[in-house]
Amino acid sequence: MIVDFFGRTPFFNEATVSKTNEQTPANSADETTLNPNSHQGMEARVRQAVARLFSPEIAKVAELENLGGHASLRIYWRVTLPATDPDTGQLLDPARGEFTRMAMVLPMSGDPFASDEGTSEGDAAITELPFINMQRYLRKIDLPVGDIDRVDMDLGVLLLEDLGQQTFEDRILAVGGDEDAFMGLYREAIDLLIDFQLAVLNSAGDRALTEDCIGFGRKFDRGLLRWELDHYLEWGLDARLSGDEAARVDARRADLSAAFDTIVDALLAAPQTLVLRDYQSRNLMYKDGWQLIDFQDALMGSCVYDLVALLRDSYIELRGDQVDALLGYYIAQGARAELPWCADEDAVVSTFHLQTVQRKLKDAGRFINIDRVKGDPSFLPYYDASIRYVFEALSKCSVGEELSEILADIEPSWPRG
Repeated sequence: MIVDFFGRTPFFNEATVSKTNEQTPANSADETTLNPNSHQGMEARVRQAVARLFSPEIAKVAELENLGGHASLRIYWRVTLPATDPDTGQLLDPARGEFTRMAMVLPMSGDPFASDEGTSEGDAAITELPFINMQRYLRKIDLPVGDIDRVDMDLGVLLLEDLGQQTFEDRILAVGGDEDAFMGLYREAIDLLIDFQLAVLNSAGDRALTEDCIGFGRKFDRGLLRWELDHYLEWGLDARLSGDEAARVDARRADLSAAFDTIVDALLAAPQTLVLRDYQSRNLMYKDGWQLIDFQDALMGSCVYDLVALLRDSYIELRGDQVDALLGYYIAQGARAELPWCADEDAVVSTFHLQTVQRKLKDAGRFINIDRVKGDPSFLPYYDASIRYVFEALSKCSVGEELSEILADIEPSWPRG
C-alpha cells in the first residue's frame, strides 16, 4: 500500500490508477487497470491534474508529450492546451498567457521523497516535497525559478510553468567556435551563481526563512562525501573490472581509502554554503533570462561545489585554459560582491580542484550504475571525460600526487603518456 506524500490516507493501489476525482476526463484510458508508472498510467494522471486546473473537456483535448527524465526518478510531460474551451468556445486566458505547462510526474511506488542523490544520516526529516520547499525559498530570495501552478499529491503530479526548450547546453552548442560568445555565456551563468550565493548569505539573518528551507538542514558531511567516493570504487572499479585489473584494485584499496579521506578532510575544512548540487548546462533554461531547475537536492556543501558542477560539466568539456579563466572570473566577481571566501584566491582554487576530484569520481561511478542498474547506457560516453577532469585537477592539487599515482595504476581510462 502507498500513502500520499504527507503520510495521509492511501491514494493509489500500486497496480492501478483509480478515478479519484469526479472531473476525471471521460475518455481517459481505462484507469482502473493501468499501472500508474506506465506511459498510459502517467498520461491518465496528467490528464486528471489538467482537468482539475482547467476542466475535464480541456483535459480531453490537451496534447501531451512524454519528455522522459534523463535517469531521474521524475518524468516530465509537456502539456499543450487548446486555444479555446471546447465547452464554451471561448478563448482560453491561462496564467501568464501561456498555453503550455510542464507536468512533473512522480513515481507511484516506494518512497515518494526518494532522491537520485545520496543523503547523510544527519539530514533533517522530510515533511514536504523538496522541490516545492526549495522553489518557495528561491522565489523568496528573488532567484529566477518557474511558477508552480498546481500540486496534486494524490496523483503524484505537479503542473509547472513551462520554461521552454532552450537549455544552457543548447545555447553553448549554438555558438560553435565563437570563443567570445562561448565565454560570455559561461560568465552569465557564473554571474547568476554569484547572485544565488550572495542572496543565500543575505538570507542568513532571516531565521524563519532559513529554518523553513530544507537545504539548510542537509549537508555534505563526512559520510556523504565518502559514500560518493566509494560509489566510484563500487561501480567505476569493482563492478567494471575483473581478473588482473580487479586484483590491482584490491591491492591498492587501503591506499585509495586513505587518499579519499585526505580529500574529504580538505573539503570539510572549506567554507560551506547552500549548494544547488547540479548547477550544470542541462539545468539552466533560457526564458526571459536564465532560469534555475533541478534544485530539489540542494544542501550545504563547499563554496565551490556549484562552480565545479558548471565548469566540470559532464556534457560540455571545457579546455583547461577556459576553466582557469572562468575560475579567475568567479573569484574576481565574487570578491567584488563580497563573497567572503573569494578574498582568499589560493584557497578557492585549491578547493575547486579538490571538489572536482570528488564530484567527477562520483559522476564516473554513477554513469556505470545508471547503465547496470537502470539499463540506461546513454551516460557511458561521459565516463572518460570525468576521469580526464580528475587527472587534470589532481595535477594542480597539493595533495594530488598520491591519488594520481594510485589511479594511474588501477583506472583503465586514466590518461597515458
